[in-house]
Amino acid sequence: GQVGADDVIDTASLKVLEPRENTIFKIEVPAGNWKVMSVWNTASGGVIRGAFPESEDAHATAPPAGDILNPKAVACFIRLTHDRYYETLKEFFGNTVIAMFTDEPNVTGRGASRRSGRPAVPFTAGFVDWLTGLWGEDPTEWLPAMWVDYGEGTDAFRSKYAEAVQTRLQEVFYGGQSAWCSDHGIDLTGHPAESNELTALRLFQLPGQDMVWRYVEPNKPTALEGEHSVAAKAATSGARLSNRRRVLTEVCGAYGWNLTLDEVKWLFDWHIVRGNNLINAHATFYSIRDRRAWESEPDLAIHNVWWPYFKGIATYSRRLCWLLSDGEQVCDVAILGDGNDLPWQAAKQLYQSQIEFLYLDDQAVSESTISDGRLSVGAQSYAVVIIEDLPELSAEAREKLEAFTSAGGSVIEYSPDTSLIAELGPIVSGDLKILPANPDLRFIHYRKQGLDTYLLVNEGEAAIDGSLELAVSGRVEAWDALSGKRQDIAVGPADGGVSVDLHLGRRESLVVVVDVSGTVAGAEIGSSGEVDRVSIDCAWEIFDDADKEVSVSAPGDWSKEDGWELFSGTLRYTAQVDFPDAENISLDLGEVGDIAEVLIDGAIAGVRMWAPYVVELGEVSAGSHTVEVKVTNSMVNAFEGKQSPSGMMGPVTLITKHWK
Repeated sequence: GQVGADDVIDTASLKVLEPRENTIFKIEVPAGNWKVMSVWNTASGGVIRGAFPESEDAHATAPPAGDILNPKAVACFIRLTHDRYYETLKEFFGNTVIAMFTDEPNVTGRGASRRSGRPAVPFTAGFVDWLTGLWGEDPTEWLPAMWVDYGEGTDAFRSKYAEAVQTRLQEVFYGGQSAWCSDHGIDLTGHPAESNELTALRLFQLPGQDMVWRYVEPNKPTALEGEHSVAAKAATSGARLSNRRRVLTEVCGAYGWNLTLDEVKWLFDWHIVRGNNLINAHATFYSIRDRRAWESEPDLAIHNVWWPYFKGIATYSRRLCWLLSDGEQVCDVAILGDGNDLPWQAAKQLYQSQIEFLYLDDQAVSESTISDGRLSVGAQSYAVVIIEDLPELSAEAREKLEAFTSAGGSVIEYSPDTSLIAELGPIVSGDLKILPANPDLRFIHYRKQGLDTYLLVNEGEAAIDGSLELAVSGRVEAWDALSGKRQDIAVGPADGGVSVDLHLGRRESLVVVVDVSGTVAGAEIGSSGEVDRVSIDCAWEIFDDADKEVSVSAPGDWSKEDGWELFSGTLRYTAQVDFPDAENISLDLGEVGDIAEVLIDGAIAGVRMWAPYVVELGEVSAGSHTVEVKVTNSMVNAFEGKQSPSGMMGPVTLITKHWK
């Protein structure tokens, strides 16, 4: 091709040369600057992770990656793996063995660009013919445009090429395994390579996503911004496209030994309130000896100091996962984006304004049906479709959207200066509103067994207080999934529904349940009263697990004291405390690192795994009582040498309340 200004190839000058083996030949071209380009189909140099440390992907003996775009290679892979499992474990398939897991398939293998010295572009035998259908013409002369600037059309070609790779990957790799799993009575589960992929998930009977390497964290922009912020909603949307019952989420992998139960609770809530209903907690280790302790750490089980308290969070998540299964999600809004690269900017606005949504791709819209002004796809139907960062719509999808708008539906094209809330206001009546507005409140509305359930989650660091308005009315209860308690709550009138007073503390969630067949009534929780705070001034004795008394400050941070900097474990604080005469008492431990279990006179009063460290004691008789506080810190002190604040740091106070 002739090279023009700015080193851009003139596409009109392109000449495709036939390969000639061991032949010297001459090509006549007009005067000017010309470039001869050759494209080679060769091994990418990429690898997969081996089973042993010496064959990890950074080592010379790492196994080479297979061609997962090649139907014959994938068939061979299934024959050597899946078929062998079935031969040996056939009697357990469909009962003990419920799924086969595929994990982040990489078309070119890991480290392909690093090993070859140039960007590796996916290719396989017959791929040119495959690409022709998407590009609309023979793409052969355009292949060098994957590396060289062909001017106008370069980006479009690269986009079509990437689309062709994904389409073939889905058909050959995911599709082959999906069909095999279906034929053998189990599910295909796992997740694609990227957090923002949706399209491939329709082929999973148990779709999911992965959350590792601190991709999202509490009180960080990543919770609502960037490619990983869409992972949980992508998984749920994939399940809705194909009417799948469960959404499996891999959580906590490689978050480090500094992962706390405070963060675990936030991560579980982050996923569950976005519709994920099967938590795959990564991971439980057989051993953490030697370097085993640093393979996608931490261990979430017996090798972690907080394991005795993990059951509380596991039970909590089990209850919520049950709640969000075998029902229907109430959702009027869809975001239509690139199914292989979902957008997040519109989603951020919707989250912060409590407008529920799910994602769609081009294929979903093309296969949709339209009725009563709604676009129906899989298990859901929508009144509004927001289009964001979609390079191109297929003719089928365009026709469906035109029919949708003609039937009364709304299509909004999002741009960075779009105020979605203003545009949606006249179209979508609020299913849930919080007054005053609070950007940290998340929710999901799910109908199950004749009940409208609203899971509310505080995703921020400060308490949420306000009036909650719901679009449905009836008898209302509050379910606390952490404690397992349920109570009637008082309601007031709202436009078309009911309103309730809401207090949602840091790291708290609440399920508000509305029985639309019941009477709008309720008993108010608690009563107003006079609140006092009394400082505890006493001497604390401190003991280790062997019941040996130790000398550290109380209140205080033991990680700052000589000999205790690298200690990860539990210390027990005991003291005699004089309790005042009050109808209701709470113990506020102030700052704690990280978990506090409180016992009064030997009986467990409560456990706090995150701030605020306030334990409600209820009625305690006036006089002296033995207070025991078991404090467990983080594994990061012992395994990463960090002096994470540890212990009961206080101030410790009693909160008393006298009912009016």
